Amino acid sequence: MAGQIHYEVFSRKTPQSGWVLQNALNDRDSAIAQARELLTARRAAAIKVTKEVFSDDTGEFRSYTLLTEGLPETKSKPKVVSPTEPVCTSPQDLYSRHARETIARVLEDWLRRQGATVFELLHSPVLCERLDVSTNDLTHAIQKIAIPESEETGASIHEIMRRWNNLSDKAINRVIGDGRKKVFGEIDLTGDIAAQVARLGQSPERGYAFGGAVARLTITDRNAGRKLMPLTRIATAIAGKPELKWALDVIETPLVELFARKGGLAEILGSDITLGQGLAFLTHMVSGEAIERLSAVDSAIGRALPAPPAHLEEFARLIRQGHFRDLRLQAFRNVLSELRGVKRLMPENPVGEIDLLRAMALALTAGSQQQVEREDISDAFIERSKMLVSSAFVEGLTRGAPHCLEEIERILWLCENVVGAANKKQAARWLMSSLTAHRFETDLRDPKRPAGQRLQLLALLQRRVSKASLGETDTEAAHARLGQIGAQIAGDIQLIPHILKGSKTPIQRITALLSFATGQAGPQGALSELAKAEVMKQLRAPDVRASLMGDPAALGQLKPMLVQAGLAA
Repeated sequence: MAGQIHYEVFSRKTPQSGWVLQNALNDRDSAIAQARELLTARRAAAIKVTKEVFSDDTGEFRSYTLLTEGLPETKSKPKVVSPTEPVCTSPQDLYSRHARETIARVLEDWLRRQGATVFELLHSPVLCERLDVSTNDLTHAIQKIAIPESEETGASIHEIMRRWNNLSDKAINRVIGDGRKKVFGEIDLTGDIAAQVARLGQSPERGYAFGGAVARLTITDRNAGRKLMPLTRIATAIAGKPELKWALDVIETPLVELFARKGGLAEILGSDITLGQGLAFLTHMVSGEAIERLSAVDSAIGRALPAPPAHLEEFARLIRQGHFRDLRLQAFRNVLSELRGVKRLMPENPVGEIDLLRAMALALTAGSQQQVEREDISDAFIERSKMLVSSAFVEGLTRGAPHCLEEIERILWLCENVVGAANKKQAARWLMSSLTAHRFETDLRDPKRPAGQRLQLLALLQRRVSKASLGETDTEAAHARLGQIGAQIAGDIQLIPHILKGSKTPIQRITALLSFATGQAGPQGALSELAKAEVMKQLRAPDVRASLMGDPAALGQLKPMLVQAGLAA
């Protein structure tokens, strides 16, 4: 028996979404009209109207679809559950590079509190016992792995956590048990290190046994720099023995972890070393051979990049010999990371900081091994250049300049060494700000200084601007300003009339005028154009033509200058 009847309006916002109830009405026509209005107003991709009839017999509503309009439903593809097996299924799998990186991430806080690396954890019974009793830290670390794995595979998070708990228990018990069984070796740094390592190499799991011996030496100190000392001793002792290359590969793992650890780089370099000095040392590890080649050509490179301390120099030497490729890559990452940061390299010496960055850019680019490295280097120096053109840096760079010319010299040095179009543009703004300052014009037009010296200085500045690789518009603006000042100085001293009156011979007159026409003795611009016009006038004078015709050698010497000035072909 039928009872109450009403009509429900449903809509679907997109073809992939589900039906959503919009309204329930007693009137059929009103329900249909409201549904079609949703479709017409584009507030729904599809609409549906159903008739709901209450049955007194069953006590439930029966639904009948009266109308369906709009885009057809599109079923979303069901999530595919990954059929792959877990990455780590045994304790040995935790020693792979990917696994170590994951452990370093999920146990970062715990490792920092212990002053330890993942390598030490995986080879030290002492650290494994500490982790075993740190239930909360271990559980939280497993959760960090299990939750994303569950979302990716669709597996139960509890089942995944159970599996990882079992694996971590096995790994911890294995290291603790092997420690009791004396599986891990010992190395006496005062004895024959190479012979001791060779004996450990006879173990079935030589890398594991040797790793335990190394961890025993390094866990005694929390400081990354002091952890490095025994590794340096061992690496130096075995580097020249090809049969022990496997041991060098084992040592590289804790080395990379120490350089990658947060705060580890500062401990390795030392608190008394500035960031700039530290990056210079790391650059030796990345591009040591390139620094040697560049220093032979330009000694300033060697001065800007001094040799690192003995323990880092040893690793730089081994890298040059073809060892420790991963360590070189980590040092390279450290350099780029610091370049992209906001810390000043030499806070009290902005000029030296530019010198250092220039030397680093040359060395890193020359020592790069792949195109992707060169691209990363370029991006990092563009990012660093943003800081160099900031107001704080420029103010520090120009502070203490004895006169405006020194200030402009420093800004030009900045313009020559920043990279990136936007950074070049900002550097050009700083340059034009100094060139258009009243102080600059006053100093250059000071009659106390010889006019010839001032004009040659302006010509030199123009050449420096050209070398700075600024934008075309900015270069032209700087040239025009320098040329304007040059013309004013020439006007102050009546330069052209003075040359015409003071020259003893016509050839001397032409030579002096050409030196200004070509931009050698003064800036190009209004002054050089005046000098060119006067040269053309003089060449038409009978006495000048007679002098040149009577002295072919002098004419031959003048011809290159005439060509350079655009007055001859």
